[in-house]
Amino acid sequence: MIEPDDDGWPDKYSDPRDRPHPDILRITVESFDDAFEDTLAAVDAVADGNLQPAVVSFATVGDLRKILTDRRIELLQTLMDTEGAAESISALAEALDRDYKPVHDDITLLADYGIVFIVEDDDRSKRPYLPYERIRLDVELTASGSGEEPAAA
Repeated sequence: MIEPDDDGWPDKYSDPRDRPHPDILRITVESFDDAFEDTLAAVDAVADGNLQPAVVSFATVGDLRKILTDRRIELLQTLMDTEGAAESISALAEALDRDYKPVHDDITLLADYGIVFIVEDDDRSKRPYLPYERIRLDVELTASGSGEEPAAA
C-alpha cells in the first residue's frame, strides 16, 4: 500500500494532474454544519460508486466575493479555455494582458482555497492547473423569517 505524504495524498498523487478529479467544482456559501453534512453525504455517495463534484465552501457571500473577484473569474475562465493548464503563470498573465505579480498573487490565493492547483515542472516553472470542466457557484439566499440564517453579504 502507498502511504500518504504530507498533503494526505499517496506519493503517486504528488502531482495534482495525476489525482482523480470530478468534472465539476461547486463553490458554495453555507454554514459549517451544512458543509459538514454535505461532505458526509458526498462520502457516502462516493462509497456507493457515485463521483461527486469537488466543493469549496465559504461562510458568507462577502467571503466568496473577496476571493472570486471579476479579475479572478476572468483568470479561471482563461484557464478553462486552455484545457485547465497554462504553460506558466507568465503565459497566463500575457494571455490576460496583466502584469505577472498580480496574476501570481491571484493564482496563489486561489490555490490556497483549493480552487486551482500549482504544478512545479522539472525546470522549476510554476504552472496553474484547473482540472474542472465546469465551476458552479451555488449561493442560496433565504428570507430572514424562514428559520434559516440568511447568507451575509
